[in-house]
Amino acid sequence: MIDSAPKDTKVKILLFEREPDTIKIIQNAFANPLYVIEPVMNAFSGMKSIKEFSPDIIVAHFDFPELPGIDLIKKIDSIGVDIPVILYGDKSDEKILQSFRAGAVDYWTKPLFGKEIKDRIDSIHEKSKKNSVAAAPAAAEEPLSENILRERKELQGLLKITSSLNVNGDTKISLNHLTDLAAEIMDCVAASIMLVNERENALEFVVVSGEKRHRLETIKIPMGTGIAGWVAVHGEPQIVNDAQNDKRFNGDVDKETGFVTKKILAVPMKLDNEIIGILEVINTKDDRNFNDNDLRIIYDMSDRVATVIAATRKIEDQQNFFTQTTNIIVKSIEKKDMYAEGHSWKVAEYCHKIGAAIGLSDNEKNDIHFGSLLHDIGKLTLPSHIFNKRELSERERELIKQHPVQGAKILEPITLWKAVVPCALYHHEAWDGSGYPFGRKGDSIPIAARIINITEAFSVMRSASSYKKQMSLKESILEIMRNAGTQFDPELVKVFIGVLEKENAQP
Repeated sequence: MIDSAPKDTKVKILLFEREPDTIKIIQNAFANPLYVIEPVMNAFSGMKSIKEFSPDIIVAHFDFPELPGIDLIKKIDSIGVDIPVILYGDKSDEKILQSFRAGAVDYWTKPLFGKEIKDRIDSIHEKSKKNSVAAAPAAAEEPLSENILRERKELQGLLKITSSLNVNGDTKISLNHLTDLAAEIMDCVAASIMLVNERENALEFVVVSGEKRHRLETIKIPMGTGIAGWVAVHGEPQIVNDAQNDKRFNGDVDKETGFVTKKILAVPMKLDNEIIGILEVINTKDDRNFNDNDLRIIYDMSDRVATVIAATRKIEDQQNFFTQTTNIIVKSIEKKDMYAEGHSWKVAEYCHKIGAAIGLSDNEKNDIHFGSLLHDIGKLTLPSHIFNKRELSERERELIKQHPVQGAKILEPITLWKAVVPCALYHHEAWDGSGYPFGRKGDSIPIAARIINITEAFSVMRSASSYKKQMSLKESILEIMRNAGTQFDPELVKVFIGVLEKENAQP
């Protein structure tokens, strides 16, 4: 076949993939002289090809050996090259969000389908053609230089959108970022995201940019009412450059806010072909009319925003389920030992304070919180009567000493709890090596387990049980200090004493 396509119109795609079958799928998807696929097998040749091959697009496996997709994006940023990066991999909400936050312009889930990935790349190819042909009809409304600036602003905006989302943060904060960015990218006075409330069959203003945002966020629009309601029902985007004279326009929102709506561009946000909400921008700052190019840009934004919102919701649901499940298990542990009610919560509270005092990261504090709640989960494997006896046999003592190992066995197979396994396994190890079950000592004991060791001992001292009386605050502090350097990490003891002093300081 003779390659008759002009050299400068080809789209060069650099592919980071080692699996032959995947390479073949992607190559077959672009069996067209307009596309050139260059596979790379290792990190060194890949970075070399970025300089020599000068790709228009980079497609990379999220878990590419030696250079995972996230690290690849960082490397590309560090060398100052502006190339869109598409990642692909397992259907994982975490990976999707990580990819978008790192700056990927898209994420494909495996298995890959040729037509689907070609459609994704085609939109980038169309942008390239529009920017390279000044006389193209689609570019007739504005100079080529403005088109280029608009496309660059769009790409930068999409990267801002995806990097602004905080997986462990507040979805409302993330959505506020999105609306502000939508208004900025489209050079509009305001933007809003409305989500479908199925129970009330209405659209809710979740977040709004601009001066009237606080008044709008309490308003609901019945499905089918107004231009946004029409888009939500029919699933079709709308450009309305004379809103006041559009028969679908509902002036109730303007009356409520005192805002005058002149122009609206509204698009549905879809996930799995279901409409989850509406993204709209209102009133261009320079009073220009919205056009098809604006529609394409905002549609691209809505597609990515819908995906990220859905993934964030799933993670929040998982975290809520995780928290509720943890609470149920903690209550089960407490039922085993009638004297342990509230024990795990007290331990968790003090662990959090120590973690904050020594500057642990949010993730580390999160792990130690759940680790402190679940540190005694191994007790669920032991007979209940053991915990309420005044005197234990040697065999019963040995059984109790196995609860850290049993706890680790329970937690280890569960992905969400893997990070807290060391808390359960090592929380009875002692600084001087005299603890159990392995006799670890010093810094070889994970810091979370060392913190739990101190706080658990303090909690036990301050509680009454079947075999001992409750100690006073002063007695408990002195006991902790006496065991610094033997049972407890002496530096952490100092921190803990500081936490107690601050907690009990006179106002």
